[in-house]
Amino acid sequence: MNPFALTGRCRNQRGFTLMEIIAVLVIVGILSAVAAPKFIGLKTDAENRAALQAVTEAQNRLTNQYAIKLMTSQEEANDLNAILSSVSTDAGDYRLSFAVAGSEIEITATGIPERGVFGTARGKWRCR
Repeated sequence: MNPFALTGRCRNQRGFTLMEIIAVLVIVGILSAVAAPKFIGLKTDAENRAALQAVTEAQNRLTNQYAIKLMTSQEEANDLNAILSSVSTDAGDYRLSFAVAGSEIEITATGIPERGVFGTARGKWRCR
């Protein structure tokens, strides 16, 4: 028995046709066109949520400094600028900024672009 007798090819030869490969590439292209914008949106949401976590960290730092000032002097505890002077503005990939507005402190966490982080979040802290 000659294996080339029926079609001129080996019966055991297997592979994909050009049409099958093109169909797979088209499907992968469509999936990537749908998934890429969704991924970019997820990345932005994740960076903003991480910035919100940095705001929460700043609120905890302010609360700790308030407690320390309260134990030493009631007057210093009510001075928001004295509390702010003891709080670091570094929060990993985020930079914290503070602004005193009446009886509360406005906190802004901004991503550091040099590290590839662009998220932002805002929050407030009130001493009482």
